[in-house]
Amino acid sequence: MFVVIPDVLTEAEVATLRTNAATEDFLDGRLTAAGRARNVKNNLQTDRRSERMSEAQDLITAALNRNSTFQTVAAPRRILPPRFNLYKEGMFYGDHVDNALMGDEGDKIRVDMSFTLFLSSPQDYDGGELVIKSGMGNSTYKLPAGQMVVYPTYYFHEVRPVTRGERLACVSWLQSMIREPARREIMLELAMISNMIQSRDARAAAAAQDMLDKVRKNLLRQWIDD
Repeated sequence: MFVVIPDVLTEAEVATLRTNAATEDFLDGRLTAAGRARNVKNNLQTDRRSERMSEAQDLITAALNRNSTFQTVAAPRRILPPRFNLYKEGMFYGDHVDNALMGDEGDKIRVDMSFTLFLSSPQDYDGGELVIKSGMGNSTYKLPAGQMVVYPTYYFHEVRPVTRGERLACVSWLQSMIREPARREIMLELAMISNMIQSRDARAAAAAQDMLDKVRKNLLRQWIDD
């Protein structure tokens, strides 16, 4: 389940984060890559534990806490402190799967979901698309500044080479209170059904009935024993 969440940040918050990023010290992204990922990672990133990142992390965390869609989609138990990722012309991150365990030594968490929060406008750079690869094919994302895509961490994904300009984003990972992706999807659909019913729109009510039928059938698949 890949979910795009619009308007996670206000225009003022995007501007604040861009200003913050302009004063940050960026390091070689390969410093945090493990195994074969080192061979395909070519970007710059901030140290998520640095004191200078604290203000940006607080701003992003507050935005995530107030966003009801994110809370429903992710049901976060713990979110790792976000970091800035910067791709300059020629930089990329080839196919990889994020680690199952992340965090500081002695305080690692199981990682269930990843997110990319876009800070550059699509017009500011060419290339740089986030591509998530699943059994349904490739899903490509190049979102407006302030928008986010959230996705299960176990999929192969890449950032295509930037051919013009610079691509700035915030990325992080989380452990969900709902471990199983199928159950997280059901919780999201139930929230959508509730919103459809509350809208009192006839077309929305019909769509809610269809989605409720889907939820019922998928719950039966989980609960019925052979």
